[in-house]
Amino acid sequence: MTNLPALDLHAHIDTTIAPRDLLSLRAVVFAASRSLAESRLALKRQHQDLLTVWGVGVHPGVKKSLDEYERIAFDQLIDRTAYVGEVGLDARVPSRLGKQHEVFASLLAQLQKKPRLTSIHSYGATSEVVDHLERTPVTGAILHWWLGDREATARAIELGAYFSVNTATLRRSNAIDLIPIDRLLPETDHPDGNRSGTRPHQPGNVADVEATLAKARGLSAMEVRIQAWRNLATLVTRTRTSALLPERVAAILSASA
Repeated sequence: MTNLPALDLHAHIDTTIAPRDLLSLRAVVFAASRSLAESRLALKRQHQDLLTVWGVGVHPGVKKSLDEYERIAFDQLIDRTAYVGEVGLDARVPSRLGKQHEVFASLLAQLQKKPRLTSIHSYGATSEVVDHLERTPVTGAILHWWLGDREATARAIELGAYFSVNTATLRRSNAIDLIPIDRLLPETDHPDGNRSGTRPHQPGNVADVEATLAKARGLSAMEVRIQAWRNLATLVTRTRTSALLPERVAAILSASA
């Protein structure tokens, strides 16, 4: 199937955006949330947005999100979506790391029982994130904007993790060559991760990511896109989350396989 739309595994989108504006992106976008409050607003849209997968998240760098995290509320919200994001650790505020570890451990324990496609933040704490995944292995882990060193990357690969990459990842990573093509997924991390990418700077515009990966792996950009959809299909199968996706996204996945 050569008319597959672009695939963006991590972007931040205003929950008040008009459905027609999301459709105009001509891409399947996984929209990460920063808090349970934002997640509730996002999930109200899931029946009107045909190509957007809204996530449930507790961003580790947002104090209010950490403070308002509730295990039962998170558990109930993930029943309504195939996507969790974003969650993880962020070392920029050392005083909050204790709370971050507590919340992340709680999330992973729940995701062991209810696997989801899980976009994981790891700024400044890549080894610590892998430590958590070793203690509490989950199916569906996607390491977002991964900048781990070669040792941490090898550990994550051994655990079965996938990696979503943007232009900043490809420019700064010294371990991207270790990651097999069947573990890679494109992302923009709009509005932060695609500031230096090709215009327009919008969710779903992963053309530069596809082109860079294609050149590095000796493939065409379309072959990279097809492989990304196959990788997503594998993740959805392993997490058994197809029924939680928007119908049109599930149909594209089925056709790509």
